[in-house]
Amino acid sequence: MKPWTEFEEAIKPHLRQVGTYCYYLTASKWESEDLLQETLLRAFKHYRDNGILRHPRSLLYKIARNIHIDAHRRRRGTMVPIDEALQLPHYDENYASVRAMLEWMTEHLSPRETEMLLLAEVFDYSYQDIADELQCTVPAVKMVLHRSKSTLRSRGSQSETAGAPRGRNGKRRGAAPLPYTVDRWTTALMTGEL
Repeated sequence: MKPWTEFEEAIKPHLRQVGTYCYYLTASKWESEDLLQETLLRAFKHYRDNGILRHPRSLLYKIARNIHIDAHRRRRGTMVPIDEALQLPHYDENYASVRAMLEWMTEHLSPRETEMLLLAEVFDYSYQDIADELQCTVPAVKMVLHRSKSTLRSRGSQSETAGAPRGRNGKRRGAAPLPYTVDRWTTALMTGEL
């Protein structure tokens, strides 16, 4: 079998998801098609050099994200018209709601639980992809995701007054949100860049 045919068979089941992810990153049909093509070219080069594609969807996501980040860094110093700047993700009217949701999540989940949950539910990573990324086992990922979802369901169904225990001063004793974690994930969700 020719290398291109083997490569095509390996990536074919993931093309739709990767194309959707490219569109999510760029928010433009034309740019997403360019990003997908560049991603496939780099993935083929990787395949040709190494002879194997382990976890092809995860690899394609990572390549697309890195290409997008590199392009963003190249454009960072350029002037942008105000109309275009207002369309950028950090001006998105949903920023406050995304940030608030993440702050609430980090009050109830550890940084590792938050990361696993967002990788699985938002960025559509498989259990194996998450295990590889965070250097753990698939059963550990399943357990953490199950526990995290259960925790959030139980916290979400409770009223604010019946929420986390309160200390003597009346403040919640739950875990305080970690600013780095909240900032990192808010940016990731708004821009699509992990």
